[in-house]
Amino acid sequence: MPTDAEPPKSPSDPKPSRPPRKSAGAKNHRSGGKRQTAFPMITKNRLFAGLIVAVFLFAVLSLGILVALAFWGKEPPTQQQTKLGDLCHFIITTTIGALVGLLGGRAASPDTLELEDKKPV
Repeated sequence: MPTDAEPPKSPSDPKPSRPPRKSAGAKNHRSGGKRQTAFPMITKNRLFAGLIVAVFLFAVLSLGILVALAFWGKEPPTQQQTKLGDLCHFIITTTIGALVGLLGGRAASPDTLELEDKKPV
């Protein structure tokens, strides 16, 4: 009976990892190497990232005002409180739509990332 036989593997043992499969278009026609994939980045354009943050903060500020108005407003609300509540509701709905539009537009047309060919050393 051979003594160097491996013990049976239990189901909790991790499976050996496979090498990654190569895709059909893995070669770059210019450099002859593997193609590098450029992923879109939202924060590449700092002005766009600032616009996203500003719109988001505007929505959070309006939500905070609406919550404060609900907790500390008079019962029944005055005409100014009603108008402020309607304005905050409008701002929240508009800014959420603007965020969806901005991010959706960015996803449809992302910034391009220039990839330089690496020169052999």
